[in-house]
Amino acid sequence: MLSARRIPLGIAVGLVRAALPISRTWRFRHPDDPGRPYRPVLKHEVHACWHEHLLPLACLLAGQQLATLASRDRDGEIVARVLRRLGSDVVRGSSTRGGSAGFRQLARSFEAGRGVILAGDGPRGPRRSLKEGTARIAALTDSTVTVVGIAASSGLRLPSWDRFLIPAPGATVFVSTAPVVEGQPPDTGDIQAALQREVARCEQAAREARWARPPGIARGKAARNHPPPQPERANPVRRSLELRIRRQWRRPRAALPLRGLARIYGGVHDRRHRLYDRGVLAAHSAGIPVISVGGATAGGSGKTPLAACIARTLREAGHRPAILTRGYADEIELLAREAPGASIRGHPDRLRSARRAAAEGATVAVVDDGFQHRRLFRDLNLFVLDRDALRRTNGERLPAGPFRERWARAVARADAILSTGREPWTAEVARFDRVLRMLLASLARGVPVATAVLGHGPLEAANAGARAWSGPPAPRLALTGIMKPNLFFAQAGVACASVRDRLALSDHGMPSPLERTAAIRAAGWGGVLTTRKDLPRLRPLFHPGLPIWVLPETLTWKTGWEDVRRLILDAASGREDRDPAAGG
Repeated sequence: MLSARRIPLGIAVGLVRAALPISRTWRFRHPDDPGRPYRPVLKHEVHACWHEHLLPLACLLAGQQLATLASRDRDGEIVARVLRRLGSDVVRGSSTRGGSAGFRQLARSFEAGRGVILAGDGPRGPRRSLKEGTARIAALTDSTVTVVGIAASSGLRLPSWDRFLIPAPGATVFVSTAPVVEGQPPDTGDIQAALQREVARCEQAAREARWARPPGIARGKAARNHPPPQPERANPVRRSLELRIRRQWRRPRAALPLRGLARIYGGVHDRRHRLYDRGVLAAHSAGIPVISVGGATAGGSGKTPLAACIARTLREAGHRPAILTRGYADEIELLAREAPGASIRGHPDRLRSARRAAAEGATVAVVDDGFQHRRLFRDLNLFVLDRDALRRTNGERLPAGPFRERWARAVARADAILSTGREPWTAEVARFDRVLRMLLASLARGVPVATAVLGHGPLEAANAGARAWSGPPAPRLALTGIMKPNLFFAQAGVACASVRDRLALSDHGMPSPLERTAAIRAAGWGGVLTTRKDLPRLRPLFHPGLPIWVLPETLTWKTGWEDVRRLILDAASGREDRDPAAGG
């Protein structure tokens, strides 16, 4: 923050106060209803937030009967003077200086009728790592805890330990609150998980605000010439080409040009792996155990839900996992929802992400889709083998088929193999899986094999229009942009008989303006059915009154999970000693 050691205290306080009028231009919104202003009134209880969000929170909650804790250093004095001007009761103290006296004074303020709000990772961090003070004051006051998430559509991050947020003039600031545990004081782990979840919701809403079109249909020359940014622009030519290539994957032999490109792709890919195997290219350690979840196919094998499952397993065992993903916003949103308590990092450079996660307190990293990312040394290599691709495609390499490398060779680098598929678990699929496991036992001797089925649960309401729906869900349109739309459509038909129309987009794709108009018409009054992964991209395209439903994905283990689970916990605890120079 602004250091009073460099600037006289009075001038520093004046500078911060002078910046407060900018807050009048901020538009405070709730993630679920970005079209209407939102200013929550905090209850008489304990509230938790992150230190980096103090400025927008202080402006949002000005005038409410709240008490908070500020450190006894000069930066804390700046915070205290500004917050007192905004109507808050500020108690001085921190975990290192005057903490006990500060907590007792906060308890007295609570008894006097004020709510308490604390920056759980302040005053010195590490960033977004909750300390025990919030749970302590909740137990001292016998209060429940509500977490407060914040994110801004645009703004400035200061180069401080917490990357302090200053929203830009006119920015949309998303705010959400949620109780941690109803009716009882929670522990620190519960508060950390709930706070990360709410902040992730707000951050995703902020990303959507940057992507989304204005409400209604844009008209005029300016709208046509300056379309708003989107995660991936609709490209009919590209999508047509992608669909044609996918159809080739189902043929026994793909077209000759695709097979020629596959030979080139495979040669480059194999040469790179040989360089790692021989030690010419080295793998680098992240400083914490790394568990990689990846496969040989280009998407659709369930790597993301498996990464979330592994992170939950690690969290339950007392670890602090970080999930490293490539950076697609829809995957980040899905992981934040499915793996509460894990930190989610999206960046193509997994080594950089892993080292930053380690520096900020993570004890183990889970790499989503990292089997080919060999620059990062991994302590455990989990190979995901897609039964659907084995059963339904020609088995060729990209672009002639869906495989990045020859899976029968790739299993030699695996410490465990996870056989997955979205097809219903019929007797035929069960027989295929038994034969596959026998083959794997001969190809990778001594390597445990687990079998999982990716199914679906009952439909869930995903926006205000669906939550206001009376009666059973009745979506008319199934819409998705995932690698295996046909399997989603099959599951949608089983789960909901009202679905009449289907629209498949490219992977991580967006509909074109014409497709959006057609989708709204096809959805009618019943609404749209999509996946949790698609929801962050597609929700901003539709009016909040149009019901949007999601078909949640379930993960069911048929066999072998306990053996793999033991390997995961052993690797996370450092009970595997392997040489990083070996590659992995």
